[in-house]
Amino acid sequence: MSISVDKSMLKLLHKGDEHFYRSVFNQLQPALVSYAKEYVIDTDMASNIVQEAFLKLWEQRKNIKVGTVLNAYLYKSVRNICLNYLRHLKVVDKHAGQMNELSLNYDALKDKSAERLLEAEIMERLQSAIEKMTPQCRNVFVLSRFENKTYKEIAAELGIAEKTVENQMGKALKVARMELKEFLPITVMLYNILN
Repeated sequence: MSISVDKSMLKLLHKGDEHFYRSVFNQLQPALVSYAKEYVIDTDMASNIVQEAFLKLWEQRKNIKVGTVLNAYLYKSVRNICLNYLRHLKVVDKHAGQMNELSLNYDALKDKSAERLLEAEIMERLQSAIEKMTPQCRNVFVLSRFENKTYKEIAAELGIAEKTVENQMGKALKVARMELKEFLPITVMLYNILN
């Protein structure tokens, strides 16, 4: 049933007659909630939207004119409120998605266990590289990189020429780099071990 505002209704609306207002609410509210529910799915949210539409009608009652069809006015109002609500949800979801992503990124950066796993993986690969070295290369590499000895000290300890230490270290580093090639960007951080 269409409610078209005539002069007597207009007076009641402008005056803010609660009885008239409740009568319109009781007649139109169920259909408006069904209409809103088509947009927002949630019945409670649909009811809230319809109440907001009636509140807007109450606030704008002085602007209503004779001939205004209240049904059309309220359906349009409900539709606009639904669209605003859905637009708001979209923005919230977008930001929530970004925030979740940022939060996950932050947590990952903050989480030292990931860093420890990476270090463990690199050290495991480095150990594998050391095992692939010839015995002399291995000795030179370990003395240089893990015991911080100079080439001169290594040469004296192993009884070989300093130039031999240098050559063996070059071969050892080549093996280590090959084993760690997929970690190359990370191995820059381990520059002290490999260079």
